[in-house]
Amino acid sequence: MDEEDRKSSVSISSTSKDSSGNEEDTGGHGLKRRFFSSHRQNLDRIQQDCADKCGNPTIYAVHNPDFDEYSTHDGPESWFHKNKKIMQDAFKEKTCSDWTEAIIPMYSWLKTYDYRNSLLSDIIAGLTVGVMIVPQSMSYAKLAGLPVEYGLYSSLVPVYAYALFGTSRQLAVGPVALISLLLNSGLSLIMSNAGMTPENTENYYEIYGTLAIQTSFLVGVCYILMGVFRLGFITIFLSHAVVSGFTSAAAIIIGTSQLKYLFGYSIPSDKTLHKMLYNIFKDIAKFNWGTFLLGSACVFFLLGMKKLAVKFPKLKYARALAPLIVTVFTIVLQATVDIESKGIPIVGYIPRGLPKFAGGKAVSIDDFGSLSVVVISIVIVGFMESIAIAKQLAGKNNYEIDSSKELIGLGVANLCAGLFNGYPLTGSFSRSAVNNEAGAKSGISAVVTATLVGLVLLFLTPVFELLSLPTLASIVISGVYSLVDFDEAKYLWRVHKFDFGVWMIAFLGTLFLGVELGLGIAVGLSLLLVIFESAYPHTAILGRLPGTTEYRNIKNYNQAERYDGIVIVRVDAPIYFANTQNIHDKVQKYETRAREEKGIPVQFVIIEFSAVAHIDTSALHTLHEMHKNFLRRGIHLCITNPNAKVMRRLLSSGLMDDIGREHVFVSTHDAVNHCLSQMDCDEMSKHPSDTEGNGDLNLDVEEVFPLKLGAEEDPPKAI
Repeated sequence: MDEEDRKSSVSISSTSKDSSGNEEDTGGHGLKRRFFSSHRQNLDRIQQDCADKCGNPTIYAVHNPDFDEYSTHDGPESWFHKNKKIMQDAFKEKTCSDWTEAIIPMYSWLKTYDYRNSLLSDIIAGLTVGVMIVPQSMSYAKLAGLPVEYGLYSSLVPVYAYALFGTSRQLAVGPVALISLLLNSGLSLIMSNAGMTPENTENYYEIYGTLAIQTSFLVGVCYILMGVFRLGFITIFLSHAVVSGFTSAAAIIIGTSQLKYLFGYSIPSDKTLHKMLYNIFKDIAKFNWGTFLLGSACVFFLLGMKKLAVKFPKLKYARALAPLIVTVFTIVLQATVDIESKGIPIVGYIPRGLPKFAGGKAVSIDDFGSLSVVVISIVIVGFMESIAIAKQLAGKNNYEIDSSKELIGLGVANLCAGLFNGYPLTGSFSRSAVNNEAGAKSGISAVVTATLVGLVLLFLTPVFELLSLPTLASIVISGVYSLVDFDEAKYLWRVHKFDFGVWMIAFLGTLFLGVELGLGIAVGLSLLLVIFESAYPHTAILGRLPGTTEYRNIKNYNQAERYDGIVIVRVDAPIYFANTQNIHDKVQKYETRAREEKGIPVQFVIIEFSAVAHIDTSALHTLHEMHKNFLRRGIHLCITNPNAKVMRRLLSSGLMDDIGREHVFVSTHDAVNHCLSQMDCDEMSKHPSDTEGNGDLNLDVEEVFPLKLGAEEDPPKAI
């Protein structure tokens, strides 16, 4: 009998008829047998069920990790070496054009820019966003606790910078409500901790403005460093439920903070909702009907125009023109009726001209520690907001966004804001949507927008001095209205109660504890969720689907077959120090449960490693202990389908040799076949009188299921 026939005879039981015509099973061992164990019956049925057309079993060899070119490193090492290679390649044999394209993304799309078909669309989109950003940037500057010109300055040089260095062609960067609130809350806390208030500090607002400039500069530096070291993945640790809850609460706080401009009297600001409401109603007797009617009318008009633009696509420009309309209306009202004399406050003096260079202020930072909290919060929220919009717009316009380059683009924009008397900025949801709907094809639209802002600073500041503060407040309120996402809360309640709970914690924490603590809770919750999901990975007991070689979760497939003496467990996560104990306990529990349910001792525990991408030394120690514990009780541990990274760790740790290479398989099906064959041999050895012949009862498992770790002349079939 040659080698191939011998393997077939071992793997598939053969039957023959005796002189009486009765079938006698040889069992693949060269023996005539009268005793049929349940293991042999299961094995025969599986092999007949799953054999190929020629009746031969399909057997694979476990791969050799030394020949896997994609598995040189794993875990953090993989990330480090991958990015090290990227940076090394970036410095190899690049032409001047390549370097220009790598440093200035604008150069890459300018080479293929279709001026004939795209230039007019970009100009229209840029002008459309420009008429939005002028009143919005002034409004958001007031929200940030800064003079209105800071908002205009943040919409000039930084927008030019982003057009050069940013990777998104439709993203409209500039001041936004959420970043303005974070800045105001953070800097107000710093000033308060230093014992400075507008009442006891003559140059309070000058110091506050300097801190805003320095914050923008530091935010820019952080973004650039994150981009260089390719750390864009950090924001993925903020779950959607957490972000939605935080943003919704922050939007309510922003809207409430603007009520003082609508109610027409001074209201002390606070970072929590309940205290703000107390301050509002404490002096409600000072309520000014004039400011309230003007501000409310502007709010309803702005929201109505938004609804109109959504309902009637032909009126899509209504959304962009609405802020300009209310701005022009109230400016004309002030110029003709003099509403200021009737108790409605206006913006007042705005310095004419372009922003001066403020590099000296930006770099003269006395206390990094005090600014670190507000800088980190703006970096996290700003990039998370911006990259979400940029990726969505890139998908709609069929191009790719490089997160690391996008970080650098945002970093340069914020750096320029700090150097030219601005404050931190990021991508705007509303202006980006309008920019895309208006037909923006490239960063030229941003250049047009910034140019329009520059013209306003040069020639139109006396006009915008007449703009009323209730109008600016109405622009902020209408802008944050869409950020309150109660629909998401309803969706989470319907789909995933746990995520709804997370949403509520982030929402209520931000609302009643303040933005900084709320953001801290949001980040902490996200990290806890990551740790929880990692420390308690999903595991499943598997069974074979009849008629296939597929093994699936028995909870999902009631018809899945399980076999006496065997427990098959799948681990659906990398195994490392955080979850090793949990996995160990679950495997022990499954083994105990199987033994108690059947009343039959378990002889084999098979762990499927198909979803185990990584394994660390803590996990190896745990598997060592598990193997020793099982072995003392006569249970063999088997591993199936480990990838090359895991295989290397099993080999180098010696665990594979301890378990036995004959107990490592390329598929769960091969492992089950082996275990049933082995148990059948054990049963046959207990009934020697029921066998005939001089065959050897010891099954050569390596010949049936070979673990081949070297290069082979005839490689096994690939899966």
